Amino acid sequence: MNNRTSRLLLLSFLLNAALLLWLNSLEAQILGEQPAAGKKLSPEQVRLVLVQGNDKTKKEVILREMKTQPEDTLDPEKLENDRLRIQNLGIFNRVEIDIVPTSEGVILVVSVSEMWYIFPYPIIFRNERDWSRLSIGAGLLYTNFRGRREVIDFSGWFGFNPAIRLSYSNPWIFGKAKFYTKISLFARKVRNRSFTVLDSVVNENQLGFAVTLGKRFSHFTYLDFNTGYRQLTLSPGATGGTLSPSGKDKLPHFGFSFRYDSRDLWEYPHKGNYINLWATKTGWFGKDADYLRYGADLRKYFPIGKTTLAFRAATNLSSGQIPVYEQVHFGFLTRIRGHFRERATGDNILISSAEFRFPILPMTYHSGGPFDSMGQYGANLRFGISGGLFIDTGKIWPQKSQSAKFNFDDFKSGWGGGLHIFLPYNMLLRLEYGFNEDWNGQVIVDALVSF
Repeated sequence: MNNRTSRLLLLSFLLNAALLLWLNSLEAQILGEQPAAGKKLSPEQVRLVLVQGNDKTKKEVILREMKTQPEDTLDPEKLENDRLRIQNLGIFNRVEIDIVPTSEGVILVVSVSEMWYIFPYPIIFRNERDWSRLSIGAGLLYTNFRGRREVIDFSGWFGFNPAIRLSYSNPWIFGKAKFYTKISLFARKVRNRSFTVLDSVVNENQLGFAVTLGKRFSHFTYLDFNTGYRQLTLSPGATGGTLSPSGKDKLPHFGFSFRYDSRDLWEYPHKGNYINLWATKTGWFGKDADYLRYGADLRKYFPIGKTTLAFRAATNLSSGQIPVYEQVHFGFLTRIRGHFRERATGDNILISSAEFRFPILPMTYHSGGPFDSMGQYGANLRFGISGGLFIDTGKIWPQKSQSAKFNFDDFKSGWGGGLHIFLPYNMLLRLEYGFNEDWNGQVIVDALVSF
């Protein structure tokens, strides 16, 4: 063997040794502590967790959603919940976890099908769930910046409620501290809903920013604090519409939100709980603006085989002098099916819903066709249909009535049923028919799950 061959063999050995050391280091970093050398695992224990299909997304973004860790005893229910939490990241068309048995424990293989993550996009959307109030514009959205599920969104639109906005969110900062943040800047013109209820056209001209800093305590528990500032004027001038005599309200705010969310799939829950308690103080004490809004949103999902029984109760209450632009409403974002297009305004709101959901056409996944040019980002596109039966009820009232007797006759209620159509990229279309108390019916076309 000549010297040149010896040197090549030595170099090859050193490169392979370095590669193995790097792979071991990377594996330990990604998968956490591995079984100690010589330690025997039972066939029911997890040996390794591997990830594939994540060309853009960092592995730690996926693995941190999993409660199942190496050396844990395999629990199929726990593993399915892990899969759904990964799906809840909102950046994958499909998530699958395969179990590979070995003589020394099982290997879990997490396979993801990524969505396309950065694109300029046209904006055509309805405001306040009203198809006659369309906005048209364009934006640039980066839904998986740096492969860490950070989101950058720069957008602008005209038509109804024109606006320009820049926002950035990061779901995981400061490493193991598990903090998250969101920052947004905005300028917008918003049609005031309270004047709309009175058949008047008054716009809110808003300029401001908002910052949120929160901490994730577990897979389900979140606490965040928010602050920000808005300048607001009304046009054309609405007498008494602003709190400041100058006609321009300066609105610093600060608040908090506590959230417990154990829903299995956020976009269409089958089981779990959702609790959100929040409060926001606007204005400085003793200044023109000095009021408080606070509330709760409670949801419960009972699985009954493949069907779901879902309940919700939510309220948004107020204290202090509430300006017209901070009132709450029916007939805009919040609606009672059966009274879907009816509008009302007040200072406080209480709503409750129950829904029974059942599968009709099981979820299927499709690749190719018109999406073939998108490559892997056009693969595993879903389609499915479920049905739902619902009951909605709610009440809205002014502050001056808070001390009065709570009158259940003031509640608006409705019931009905419809189809829930699952479309690619986490879209959901609802086609429903609702009745009010007098059995007057209406067709409802809406998007996303009701709650």
